[in-house]
Amino acid sequence: MQNKLRGFPSYGFSIVVKFGGSLMRDIVACKAALAELERLADDGHRFLIVPGGGIPDKAIEAVDAAHSLEAFTAHHACALAQDQTGYLLADRAFSSKLVASSSLGQCRTLAQEGKIPVLLPSRVLFTMDPVDWSWDVTSDAVAAWVAWITRTHCLAILTDVDGVYRSAATKDSSALIELIEAHELAQLGHTSVDACAANFMAQRGISGVVINGGYPERLAAWLQGKRVKATTITVGISSGVPVPTRHWEQRDV
Repeated sequence: MQNKLRGFPSYGFSIVVKFGGSLMRDIVACKAALAELERLADDGHRFLIVPGGGIPDKAIEAVDAAHSLEAFTAHHACALAQDQTGYLLADRAFSSKLVASSSLGQCRTLAQEGKIPVLLPSRVLFTMDPVDWSWDVTSDAVAAWVAWITRTHCLAILTDVDGVYRSAATKDSSALIELIEAHELAQLGHTSVDACAANFMAQRGISGVVINGGYPERLAAWLQGKRVKATTITVGISSGVPVPTRHWEQRDV
């Protein structure tokens, strides 16, 4: 990636991957997804992983539902839940190339060394305080923000469904939205992507994809420009960024 900002070195990430905590419910599938990311890194892709909150986050949500936590408590606890998921993903029990770090500078160095950095976001979030202390802002929005501050123009959201569905009909394959502009996605409200993330992507010119991490070969195919079962998110002229051109072969994955 060519850097045109003199004195401001590029982070060099080709794609930010939001690794949904829901994928950890199936350890075998989780390991397969991480192994595919490692293979793609060997092929030259420079990933930065932003973990979801996963199981710890769900526990916090349950406590909040029963006892109405203060916004400060919920926000900070959920950020730390992302850290916990990140530590697990980077453990040798799950992966060999992933390394957890709370420093974006160190994440850049790790990627340059052929590793896959996993950002533990709490320190950055607590220091910069960039998002509302609200349940409307999830780790999707955090990942979109990280993509923006690292000048990474593509965000892959790995989750446990095949993409974004009309009316949240995740069991109806005909309801899957294969292609949508970010500002249109934001107008749908909360889907498998939170509305804050979609709006941020539209405003900051970040394209991407929502894809089922249980089928990790789909990400590899999508990166090659092939048609896969997923939702591709584009950004239009209104954001000041051209719509990405993707050649989709007539083959579903």
